[in-house]
Amino acid sequence: MNTYFSMLGRLLHGKTPIHKEGYYILYEDGSVRLNLDRPLNVKIVEAEQFVDTLVRGCKEIIHSFSKSPDNQEVYAFSLYVNDYKSIYVYINNISQFENTLQEQYSHYEDRSQINSLKYSLGDFNFQFWSQHMGDFGHLLDDFEKFADIHSYNSGEEPLQPGDQPVIAFEAGIICDGYHALILETVVRLKAANAFDSLNTTPNFIAFASSDNDYIDYGIMMRKTIEPDLLYEVFPDLKEKDVQFQAWVDHNQQLSASEVLDQLHDTFHDSSSLGVPFSMDRCEYDVFEQLEHLGNTLAEECLSRLHNYTGIAKLKREHFDLIYCYIEALHFAGELTSEQKHACSQLANKFQDQSENLVDAVKELHAISAL
Repeated sequence: MNTYFSMLGRLLHGKTPIHKEGYYILYEDGSVRLNLDRPLNVKIVEAEQFVDTLVRGCKEIIHSFSKSPDNQEVYAFSLYVNDYKSIYVYINNISQFENTLQEQYSHYEDRSQINSLKYSLGDFNFQFWSQHMGDFGHLLDDFEKFADIHSYNSGEEPLQPGDQPVIAFEAGIICDGYHALILETVVRLKAANAFDSLNTTPNFIAFASSDNDYIDYGIMMRKTIEPDLLYEVFPDLKEKDVQFQAWVDHNQQLSASEVLDQLHDTFHDSSSLGVPFSMDRCEYDVFEQLEHLGNTLAEECLSRLHNYTGIAKLKREHFDLIYCYIEALHFAGELTSEQKHACSQLANKFQDQSENLVDAVKELHAISAL
């Protein structure tokens, strides 16, 4: 299991703040460095400004589209971001969907296939990006230059004489927080009635989207689409939600030890084809159902993590479980001082044990500091 998507779920639900110490600074030579202090003499973009700029840019696109002859029976709007920090707006109307269906997918007969095509952003006829946002798009052009974040040195590199900074972004935006800000943008667009100028269908939907369908259907769409409308537009989701709730209800009858054993296969499911992924749910949903266990979950996870500190050569299976048990700690509520100390001790042991546990060490130290 990729626990990254559970962490992303925590960001999208507001359970983990996007704020991180420092600023990522882009320089004229294209390099990017982290500065823990607020830099001087350079434009700084923080979360509120990022969202405000996106809202204004999207309004520019909506306004332009509303003046076009294509503003008829608009059924969907999506603000999309991918892992390369490219941000696009997708819009489609009924006539263009029907043309695509007839001209390219006339062999589709199954209702679910047709509905899937209808909401497939890659098959939407209207796509917009930064250049369609007027002056507000310039920020997105700079933002995309931070795409290779994972190759940056994570240590601080203070400004040096002769450095020529172009722009600085709050570190939390660059480090995955932008997903939550994309979602917040659509929430604000809806609250501001920004779609009123569009000639929409009765079941028009506006939502944020990403490269991960499970995140989209499991979290993002549910933040901006009312449940009844969500089930109307995606009828298969209702039955999947019933099945998912039954799975959760079963697991909630188990102890912390029993439920972690029950989830053992799920933790190892790298194909994302089993439960709950078959129900269009994401990794976050696996961990969220553990919250009711509270402190007993923390005790069980810490005990299991301790068992791995004595293994000389860790296997892939061990790494998977270590990261899953650490992620589960985020859903165990407030840890006791003793449990936080145990996290710190585990971090030190893992640091000495394997260089492949560097992220586990960072996460345990972060949990111990909460």
